[in-house]
Amino acid sequence: MSADPQLIQQARSSDPDARQKAAYLVSHALDDERDYALMFELLGDKDWRVRKTIVDGFVRDARTEVVTGLINSLADPENAGKRNSATEALIRIGEPAIEPIVARLQNEEDVDVRLSLVNLLGDLRNDHSYDVLLKLLATEPDINVASSIVSSLGKYRDAGALPHLMRALQRDDLWLKFHVVEALGEIGDRSALPAILPLYAEKSLRKPVLEAVGKIADVGTVAFLLKIIADEEKLNLTALRALVRIAEASKPRIVEQSERLLIQRKFREAFPASKIPPLVEHLHATPKREVKNFILKFLGWSGDERALPVLMQYLEQPETAEVAAQGLIDFGIGAVPAILDTLRNADEDEIVALLLRVINVVATADSIPSILPFLDHHNPMIRRLAIETLGEILDPSSIDYLLAKLDDQDVASQQAAVNAISALVGAYPEVKQEVLAKIRRMLQAKSVPMKLNSLSVFVNIQGEGYHDELLLASKDSDDVIRQKAISLMGKFGEERFADQLVLSLADESTAVRLAAINAIVRLRPEKGLEPLIASLEDTDIWIRTAAAQALGEYRHHDGIQPLMRHLQHDLPPVRIAVIEALGKSEESAVKDILFSCLGESDLEIQRAALLALARIPGNDVFERICQSLDDEDWRIRAAAATSLGNRGDRYALEALHKALEDSDTYVQQSAVLALDKIADRSSFPHLFRALENPAILDDVSEVFVKHKQLYRDLLEQAWRTADSRREVVIAAILAAMSEKA
Repeated sequence: MSADPQLIQQARSSDPDARQKAAYLVSHALDDERDYALMFELLGDKDWRVRKTIVDGFVRDARTEVVTGLINSLADPENAGKRNSATEALIRIGEPAIEPIVARLQNEEDVDVRLSLVNLLGDLRNDHSYDVLLKLLATEPDINVASSIVSSLGKYRDAGALPHLMRALQRDDLWLKFHVVEALGEIGDRSALPAILPLYAEKSLRKPVLEAVGKIADVGTVAFLLKIIADEEKLNLTALRALVRIAEASKPRIVEQSERLLIQRKFREAFPASKIPPLVEHLHATPKREVKNFILKFLGWSGDERALPVLMQYLEQPETAEVAAQGLIDFGIGAVPAILDTLRNADEDEIVALLLRVINVVATADSIPSILPFLDHHNPMIRRLAIETLGEILDPSSIDYLLAKLDDQDVASQQAAVNAISALVGAYPEVKQEVLAKIRRMLQAKSVPMKLNSLSVFVNIQGEGYHDELLLASKDSDDVIRQKAISLMGKFGEERFADQLVLSLADESTAVRLAAINAIVRLRPEKGLEPLIASLEDTDIWIRTAAAQALGEYRHHDGIQPLMRHLQHDLPPVRIAVIEALGKSEESAVKDILFSCLGESDLEIQRAALLALARIPGNDVFERICQSLDDEDWRIRAAAATSLGNRGDRYALEALHKALEDSDTYVQQSAVLALDKIADRSSFPHLFRALENPAILDDVSEVFVKHKQLYRDLLEQAWRTADSRREVVIAAILAAMSEKA
């Protein structure tokens, strides 16, 4: 196209706003009117807004000549802004830019341009560029370019690069070794550690070595790090930071559980007491929140009494309070006297709450006198925490204080008191009669909360005559008390409650009727069937929903037709409950209506129907569920996997193995849970391969441990030939199998 003189003049104006407007106009022009020469001129503008506008235009128009022009812009030695903007544009263009970059790299002689191209391949990352980088590393004569190749390979985090990086590590140049160590840390494969650790002897490589050790996060290097901390005169913060990274690395739960306590114990045993003062000094001096946090962790791990006042001090600072509280928990029972002393003098509710949470974990009966004053604190959260702490300590001396809290103004505190008293009586049966005597008096109280909570305790500890007390309360004039009594009846399959539960289905209170339905499900008296069918016509949607769910538990043929009627016209919550109930009937007669639900637009209805079909016999049902594994919606695919697991049919194994590789994590998890229910040795290679998927690794580990008799020998065989990354996980699974045994 011919250049627009007016636009060119605007693009070269001294006014940056005018130039940005010109950049916008030229980058949004029609294809055959776009002035690419002007765009590349503006790509080097001194104003970042102009460059950004042009970059946006190039990204929208990533044709071959644009990519070529951007690569050429990398060679402009006078304009760093242009080079940076070209780099940003190529990264954003992505895949279409890779082949031209690789082609240019094969023939480019300018070292600075080669550096830029290599860095781009590290940022763009695909299989072809990875192979190109590996080949280049073997032949690249320039150390700076070779170092950039190494850094780019590190970004791929592919253990396949390790042999190539190990060869590069044999070269004499320290600058290259620096980047190789960094790359090995990024890849994170523990098999690199034997090559990395000896390099700590080279002073200029110490920091990258320690950082790489922290990133690889192998528990076997803890002793190496602790020795460095102990031997070096100056406090080595990089080694300490590496220790924290190892302890807090994102690892499979089964590995994390076995390693974290080990690291803390080794630290307490080996950390030199002489290093506590410089650690505290650095804590006070550093402005960095991250550094403060990891030092506070170490002070907790140390078990050193000098750390306690420091932890208390930082407990009062909002940005470090949570970490300091965890530090006190890690410190253990030795911290209790200092915690209680601080608790007595604490003014701020947030600090009191944190201290109570710590005491909840580490305190003993000696702490009770210090906790009791907080039972009457003005803040309900603190009252609840104090009650819960007494429930954790479990000492009979606190019974009367807890009984008094059954009438607390805060409902959560009342429930905490009920739980604590029930736990105490369970732990000390000898106090049961004394507690019952007091509870019986409380049942006569005028306070409704006191009566309700006393009744709960009475039933929880199964005091003599609790059946009669429940029956009496179920006829109380107060609907809240009736509802509570009916709910408590639901905890027991007592035939003597049947008549009252059925009568309560017609109670004037919706809450009582709902409680009666939920309670009657457990007992399922024959006389309850007709009232439940009648409850399907209740005016309250949640009563109808609960009634449908209850009829599903009855699994009675007489309930099917009434349920089907409500599937046609009722609201979605009721319809979903009806679908679930029809599935529980396990009758072939409901198959067609459930099939029809699969064709509805409401995904929740479809999902409920798939889950319900798990219980319905027939090959056509099985095939229909399998078809849903290919549905475009992840919720339907996940429901199909769950349904196959619930069905328990071994013919589903092949489909479930395929579902392990679904693009959606929730579908993958559903497939693992299904394979847990259909445990079979043929699933081992598929589950073992799934250990590579961090999203489901924990779920797969639990399946292996649960079915250890089925999988142990296969896992042991796999462990012998596993790579270093899998070896740690497999070893942890095998250890968990032994612990469970």
